[in-house]
Amino acid sequence: MKKVISLLIGITLMAGMVSGCSGFIRNTASENNSRRSQAASADNAIKDNSKVLIVYYSLAETMEQPAETIREQITVRSFVNTRSFSSDIHVLSSGKGNLLIDPGYYRDDIADYVESIGGLDAILITHGHWDNIFGLDAAAAANPDAEIYIHELDYDFLRDPILNVSARNGFLLRVETKPQTFTEGFYHIGGYDFEIIHTPGHTCGCCIFYFEEENILFSGDTFMIPFVGSPDHPTGSEEDRQATIQKFKQRYFPDDMKIYPGHRGNTTYADMMRTNVDLQEKLKI
Repeated sequence: MKKVISLLIGITLMAGMVSGCSGFIRNTASENNSRRSQAASADNAIKDNSKVLIVYYSLAETMEQPAETIREQITVRSFVNTRSFSSDIHVLSSGKGNLLIDPGYYRDDIADYVESIGGLDAILITHGHWDNIFGLDAAAAANPDAEIYIHELDYDFLRDPILNVSARNGFLLRVETKPQTFTEGFYHIGGYDFEIIHTPGHTCGCCIFYFEEENILFSGDTFMIPFVGSPDHPTGSEEDRQATIQKFKQRYFPDDMKIYPGHRGNTTYADMMRTNVDLQEKLKI
């Protein structure tokens, strides 16, 4: 048996996530300083470990087996916005279909790539912050047949500049597109069977998307390389955030599962459990 794996690896040095990091601060100054210190330590660890600093994977596997058992090519292409705000957009494509995760922007680079693979079958939104939905109208217009989904608890974010935090960033975003809504559970969308896991804390409707067959997790702003997304936003909750952390730690995921967050680069499950300060076991004194 021959197995060919191609990995396209890039490195990005991102100063931080702009998501709606201002407004509705619930933590004390000392708690915020502690979090910043932990995040800085994690960032330093990331810079020292080239295995974690991955912009995107393009994974193709072929095996010399009967045609009906050959595993089809699966590609995840990540686009990192570096103009005025931070946002990582991911496109999953295979013979099953083409999905776009979190249309934070939709400029020529993404539009040209999407056109080259035959257009989108679905657009999935992990949560309703402006840097995840800023390009939704453009993506929907360019792909009129694509199904579009967001969690029902974050639906109102689409047209509310306070909830989507655009007002805190100096403008008022009101998206015209009207997606369908989902809740936690198992779904078949855009040709794929996958699990939607509700992960509130960053927003009330935050979700992650687990594609077990493809061994891929799209984690949005919930689980990133250095930390779990802050609750310091409208509908955010530290209590929910801690419950989400425990929920994630109690689940089994393969060590080599690829994780595609909304900011700060891509990683694997094993590496994230090592670098993410919020997912590490707290020391017992």
